[in-house]
Amino acid sequence: MASVKDTCIQLINLVKADSSSTIKQTESMNAALISPTTTVTMNSDISNDKQTHPLYVRSQKIAASFILSLISRRLALRKDLHKRLCRLSDIMCFLGVFGIILMSIVNEIEFHQINDKYAKLSWFIKLTITLSTIVLIGLIFYYHRLDITLNSINNSIVEILICAIHPIPRSFPLHSNTSLENISSNSTTSTHDTFSTAIDILLGVPMFARLYLFGRVIMFHSHLFRDVSLRSIGYLNKVSINFFYLMKTHLERFPTLWLTAFCVTFCIIGSWCLRACSYLPNNQHLSVADSMWLFIVTFSTVGYGDLTPSSYCGRSIAAIIGLVGVFSTALVIAVLAQMLLLNRWEKYVHNFALQAELEKERKTQAANIVKFTIKVWFLRNKNRSELSIRYLQAQRKLFNSIDSLQIIKQKQRQLIDHCVDQIDIITIQRSTNDKTCEISKQLTFLKTKIDNMEEKLVEMNININNTMNDIQKTLHMLLDKVEK
Repeated sequence: MASVKDTCIQLINLVKADSSSTIKQTESMNAALISPTTTVTMNSDISNDKQTHPLYVRSQKIAASFILSLISRRLALRKDLHKRLCRLSDIMCFLGVFGIILMSIVNEIEFHQINDKYAKLSWFIKLTITLSTIVLIGLIFYYHRLDITLNSINNSIVEILICAIHPIPRSFPLHSNTSLENISSNSTTSTHDTFSTAIDILLGVPMFARLYLFGRVIMFHSHLFRDVSLRSIGYLNKVSINFFYLMKTHLERFPTLWLTAFCVTFCIIGSWCLRACSYLPNNQHLSVADSMWLFIVTFSTVGYGDLTPSSYCGRSIAAIIGLVGVFSTALVIAVLAQMLLLNRWEKYVHNFALQAELEKERKTQAANIVKFTIKVWFLRNKNRSELSIRYLQAQRKLFNSIDSLQIIKQKQRQLIDHCVDQIDIITIQRSTNDKTCEISKQLTFLKTKIDNMEEKLVEMNININNTMNDIQKTLHMLLDKVEK
């Protein structure tokens, strides 16, 4: 059987040893894990009064403060990791967009097939794209290293494959002397340039997939993702606060803005891809205006047929544009339908106006019923024949007024049903629950009062019985005395 003093000393030593080991482990920023908690078993024979010993209470306070310090340190590390991931995502997004812009400039230079001076510029731009890609891949590795520390999730392979594709600089272009040999080899050079341009296009078009980094920037800068309390509530309700959830919320709040931004961005990217992958009969690329016209015709699924993609790359891009166009059209129709719907307050005003109009018609038809009833009664008492024209007209108008009144009452009931919204049902349910709770409290209070009354009645009954017994005893004693 262990004494209280020995147990408290062991607990303090264990807490100190655990705290020193954990502080050493969490000196670096990447150590975000808490060491296993120390468990101390005590003999159950120690009584409750001994557990109030000062050393025991002090050890409990030290253990609680140590656990709180560990939690605060871990939260601080997590917050710092979030900030570093946010900065990394901003830099990665900048490098991705920068590489896409440089790729577009390189391909535009090659589309126009200008002189050697611009060919060297194109080579240097490709070298810049390669260097920025290497830096971007390094940042992706570092980002996922921090992400593994924070969330224990790794999806770096797919991102590296997406970001590694880019136009690679080949041999450095030298100055070409205008000699007979160069003049005779123009056809071979043009064929080589066309092949290299096609390779650059095939390696450049997939670079637009780097725009997923912009979605990550939106996610890290959203207040829904940065707020720890909201994320905790989401996890408790099995709702992950990720990019798709944020897009749903943004589309719910600002549907017109986000759909317009998406359509404009996709129009620019799709038009340039069609310009890069489609050729005219003279092996020239489409102009900007023609490529935008081809994009609009394909996106809207009209397809006039005046311009068509001439390569497999252009046809693939046209198919993707058509699918996205169908999806975007469905979204636009859904947004327009939602915008045309009346909100709650507009619906209330509209229903109030309809209710007032129906009430006015109901009073009119009720007055008509009274009027035509009196008219029918008057014509019948005037000894007019029931087959007379005036009697039949009055009777027909009476029946029409009765039918109209029934129809108006039915419309009023339907209007009340349509007026009741889900929010109203929830409000009624809440008020009903509150009233039910109040009634249950009152019933509980009444039950306690009745129980108290029952106890008092039992006590009164006992007192009365005792009093009656005393009176009987006294009477018996008096009778005994009288007999004697």
